Amino acid sequence: MINNQFYDYIIAGAGASGLSLLYTLLDTDDYFADKHILVIDSSFTPKADKTWCFWDENHPFMPLTHKSWKHLTVVSEGLEFDELLENVNYYCIKSEDYQNHVLDKVHSATNVRLLESKIHAFDTLNHLGLVHTDKGTYSADWIFQSVLEPPGFQHSVVDTSLIQHFAGWEIQTESDCFDPGKALLMDFDTQQNGGLTFFYLLPFTESRALVEYTIFSGQVLEKSQYHSAIEKYLQKRLNLSKNQYQVIRKEFGAIPMEDRRSPGYYNERVLNLGIAGGITKPTTGYTFTRSHAHSKEIARRLIRGKDPVPYSGSPYRFRVYDIMLLYLLEHEAENSRKIFHDLFKYNRIGNILRFLDEKTTFTEELEIFSTLPYAPFFRSIYQMKHRIFTGA
Repeated sequence: MINNQFYDYIIAGAGASGLSLLYTLLDTDDYFADKHILVIDSSFTPKADKTWCFWDENHPFMPLTHKSWKHLTVVSEGLEFDELLENVNYYCIKSEDYQNHVLDKVHSATNVRLLESKIHAFDTLNHLGLVHTDKGTYSADWIFQSVLEPPGFQHSVVDTSLIQHFAGWEIQTESDCFDPGKALLMDFDTQQNGGLTFFYLLPFTESRALVEYTIFSGQVLEKSQYHSAIEKYLQKRLNLSKNQYQVIRKEFGAIPMEDRRSPGYYNERVLNLGIAGGITKPTTGYTFTRSHAHSKEIARRLIRGKDPVPYSGSPYRFRVYDIMLLYLLEHEAENSRKIFHDLFKYNRIGNILRFLDEKTTFTEELEIFSTLPYAPFFRSIYQMKHRIFTGA
């Protein structure tokens, strides 16, 4: 039985992708002012458990920027590569600030309802999307979901399946020991732990920073292993003993890094968002800006009276690059470390960021690849030829 009234749109999941779409619908055009929108999540209480970082020229949430940096640094094999970025900044937004901002906008919107409930499944009936929850079943013209794995996902073709897992501590030190004008993007000079391993450090002030331990491997660690590694890193790199800093916040995450394609639709009236919709770039884990781009495309199509479409995905050649690198990350972790070393040693950081954003030309990409060791990539092409030469 369908509860309450019909909704024009239902957003199932109030994570970054769901809130991005909600914000975009409320902020884009008067077209959505009289559209009834239901947002469902198990909880709408903002949590300070995530930090979203990305590079961009500009972004729609400038007032929410916790900190931004023009100066980035990478450390590898005892060398330090740093650069003052020309056209972009590296931004950091805290999840709690982002959630509060979007929910504040919701509270002044009379056409949006928030429902706290567990989501069980999606269905269709008479060309409507249905969502089954603990509090009943609700219908809409379109449902946008980021909470459930799409049907058939486990049967999708996959050759490489890694996890980018990380733990971070935001610390407050007794004395000033950070340069708040410079962010450490990657520090590979640490013990490798079953896969490519690095730290990054985001200084918010001279005495407050986020330090994060990241690994690309097949399985997550025990929480104590992350914490022990962070303690050792703070002691080794910053000469900080336990009694010289206070941990004021902790975060943990695990992002899939796979070469499989995610279905764009859950069913004919339910569109997948975020990780469920294949938005995450498999070799970096970056999702935030891609989710916002997808949200804008959904809004544009709805305004024009067209059906929303899944995220367009990466162009073929970038799919190939991702497949090659994922293979190396899984099978040749030590060579992967050397590849990243050469990547930053012989290329400008700004150009690397453009490459990761898939905004470079093929000629520019050839220039980047010419600075990297050839043999590992030839091996990956041979091993993954069944994917590369059949459309990736």
